[in-house]
Amino acid sequence: MRPLPRLAVLCLPFAFTAQPALASQEPADPSQPNPALVDPLMVNPIPTMLMPSDPPLPDAVRAMIDAAFAGGEDVEVEAVLKLSRMTNPGSLREINAMVAYYQSAQPPAAAPDPVRDMLAAAMASGKDGDVEAVAKLAKAASPDLAADIDARVVAYRAERQRLKDEAAAAARAKLAAAKIWQNWKGEGQIGATLASGNTSSRGLSAGLALARKGLDWNHRFRAQADYQRTNGRTSVERFLVEVEPQYKVSDRAFVYGLTRWEQDRILGYDTRWNVSGGLGYKLIDKKTMSLSLKGGPTWRYTDYLRGPTDSELTGLAGVDFGWQLSPALRLTQVASTTVGERNTAASSLTALSAKLTGALSARLAYSAELDTNPPPGIEKVDTLTRFTLVYGF
Repeated sequence: MRPLPRLAVLCLPFAFTAQPALASQEPADPSQPNPALVDPLMVNPIPTMLMPSDPPLPDAVRAMIDAAFAGGEDVEVEAVLKLSRMTNPGSLREINAMVAYYQSAQPPAAAPDPVRDMLAAAMASGKDGDVEAVAKLAKAASPDLAADIDARVVAYRAERQRLKDEAAAAARAKLAAAKIWQNWKGEGQIGATLASGNTSSRGLSAGLALARKGLDWNHRFRAQADYQRTNGRTSVERFLVEVEPQYKVSDRAFVYGLTRWEQDRILGYDTRWNVSGGLGYKLIDKKTMSLSLKGGPTWRYTDYLRGPTDSELTGLAGVDFGWQLSPALRLTQVASTTVGERNTAASSLTALSAKLTGALSARLAYSAELDTNPPPGIEKVDTLTRFTLVYGF
């Protein structure tokens, strides 16, 4: 190879440096972008992958959510949404969108009102005394709400009266349709005594009491038997059966009829009949206390063990008292007096009952029988104390 001429060697550097300058003077090609102004990612884009969309919510699940929304019960809505999110985790955005739309359509929650809430709670309890007390205090604490509170109390009273009237009408209809053998309530009692030692005593006491309340008529039935032997001899032998129908004249007044059969050999008579009729009146008729009086003419017939029979027209006066001392303790007093020309007889039964459990109670009773003109050798007053177990039905 021949060496380059000296002049060519000297010109080579100029040739390399001049080339860029000449290139800068050449006109730009409009079809080619300027590399300095082009986004490298746009010139050489990075390959991308399309993300799959959420699976659609099944129609059955969507229908359940719509049904819960339509019901408006918060408990049901929460339960359906919880299960829907658990079984369809890929459709959470659609579920949340449905919830947001449902919530946007709901009215805004009212601000809590303690006064109205307390009054509403008292009314829900159904206790009239609590409602009146809360209303009085609420009006004193919030005078600006007095008119609204009064309106609520008036509406409550009207509703309570309506419910009471409906219940009374239903009770009257039930009583009117009841047969004579229906709607009976009662109690049975039994007690026994057994003693040995200085005094040998055995005794039995049993009783049955029934009562029926009807639309116009009330009925009572009572039977009692007491028998006891002490030291080989009969010390108590008393039997009683009593039937008393009552016809209601008004809420407190009534007309009664009474038939009573007794046998008390200790008092000296084998049979005694009392047939009476007259008027009665309820002086006290409350849930915890009752007191009624009655009186009228009575025909009395007595067959003595020793001596002739005796019959006469007499007058009867009676009292019936009941007092519920506590939910488990009740005191009762039943007494009657028959006043005749030749003899006056009186009977009294005082009982204290204590509830043990359910329908079972214990009863301590004291009865006294008075006869002002008994047969010779017979005491005028005879008393008996009973301790019995009572079963109500």
